[in-house]
Amino acid sequence: NEFLHSRIDLSELTVTWYQAKLQRFARVCPKLPKDPQPIEAFLANVNSSPATKLNYFNALRVFFRFISERHDIRNPNAKMRAPRSEKSNKKIRATLEPNEEMRLLESVPESKPRDRAILTLLVDSGIRSSELTGLRPQDIGMETIRVSGKTGEREVPISEETRRLLLSLAENSKGDYVFHGHKGSLTRHGVYRIVSAYMRKIGIHKPKLGGHRLRHAFGKGFLVNGGDLRSLQRIMGHERITTTQEYADLAMPDIIA
Repeated sequence: NEFLHSRIDLSELTVTWYQAKLQRFARVCPKLPKDPQPIEAFLANVNSSPATKLNYFNALRVFFRFISERHDIRNPNAKMRAPRSEKSNKKIRATLEPNEEMRLLESVPESKPRDRAILTLLVDSGIRSSELTGLRPQDIGMETIRVSGKTGEREVPISEETRRLLLSLAENSKGDYVFHGHKGSLTRHGVYRIVSAYMRKIGIHKPKLGGHRLRHAFGKGFLVNGGDLRSLQRIMGHERITTTQEYADLAMPDIIA
């Protein structure tokens, strides 16, 4: 509590992130260790991705540095090395950096308004490719779009630029949906082909191409820029908050850097 109360400059998300990591450590090691062995044993038993394990290490490093400076005691974490990035069975969410997203949008020629609208919408809103293909002209509001996803219908915020691009496409639409392929309605696979082609064009390759990588980038960026987990859960249409919390582990290295 002393450590968390001292973090008055941190967002609610960051405090919650520290709290979750430190409480789990405290359950395993209720007394402050005097040497690194208990910390190493704890990290070895964290059954998670290398990125999440590194986040535990970083949280403990900041905590023990605070305790040692405040109470003038030996820091058991001082000479510990960060966990190695061993292979893990857990999926690691591939994302894009903001400058990569900008390059991606700039790579679309003016002669491809549909492609520009697809990429802009995915970057701006974080919706699923399947939700994009189901978007109808009447789903475009003043500041939001209405999408139908795994958890039912929801309103998702969009920017003025995204709205302008969508309305322009909708005005020229000959069917029930905003986006169309060469032979009818645009499919989720069609979105994948379009997005992955532009990613390769700017030099982005595996792991993970396609719209879901942009969705992960949106989730991470939302939290890095000060958003909260509950709002992100609503925007992304997650049924469980635990799914949304995985984005906190992606974002936290940038937040506490």
